[in-house]
Amino acid sequence: MIKVLARIFTAVVGIPVIILLALEGGYPFFLLILSLALMGLYEYYWLTNLPQLLRHWGYLISALLLITINRQQFRYSWLVFAGGIILLLSAMLFGFDQYNFGQAGAALLGVCYIPLFLSCLLLIRSLPLGRRLTIMVFILTWITDTLAFFVGSRFGRRRLMAKISPQKTWAGAWAGLAGSVTAAFWAAPYVDLEPTAAIFTGVTTGIAAVLGDLIESALKRLAGVKDSGTILPGHGGILDRFDALLLVAPTAYFVLSWWYSRGG
Repeated sequence: MIKVLARIFTAVVGIPVIILLALEGGYPFFLLILSLALMGLYEYYWLTNLPQLLRHWGYLISALLLITINRQQFRYSWLVFAGGIILLLSAMLFGFDQYNFGQAGAALLGVCYIPLFLSCLLLIRSLPLGRRLTIMVFILTWITDTLAFFVGSRFGRRRLMAKISPQKTWAGAWAGLAGSVTAAFWAAPYVDLEPTAAIFTGVTTGIAAVLGDLIESALKRLAGVKDSGTILPGHGGILDRFDALLLVAPTAYFVLSWWYSRGG
């Protein structure tokens, strides 16, 4: 009961803050994404037990990558990414007796999985009707998560992937997907989406949310822990709360940018 109350309290406080910062845009929203990315990356590196030097590499490249994407979008971010890989390979070369390429791969995957994916929220914010679209993406993710949790825990019988997460069920996954489609369809008139585009957006982001949740569960299962952190009362860590959003953000960005690029 205490955990449920803490979970509700965190949501009641956190959701309005996120919405206000998304509406504000600019540096306030950028700082939100930067903070979430670095805290999420910190948890990921803790789960993967990486050496400190490789962790510091990840924080540096993530910050530079997000700054570049925020100012130039994808135009020059590939230079930062390429330079970061060269720097990582140099660290492996000069520290070959301390590090291995499995650790380097984990460090690089963390940057791609968390900061790079979250940066798509900055790109969504820059699209036409970006304020509304960003709020829509957050709402789709929250609805998918919430329905999957409550319907799955109440009515779920058949496990989705028992070896990875015994508590996730097909009933919860279908409920979350239905919620995502319904929310996207409802939001369509406010973000200039045709019904078919709204349904497609809801389906793709709903599937992405479920996959994002499962990926983080697999990561915790490999690390042998229940939560990725303790910073959010009732939820755990940043990755525990924003795992679905990590895959929803790039999925929504590519779907929505494609839609608006063709003139809606």
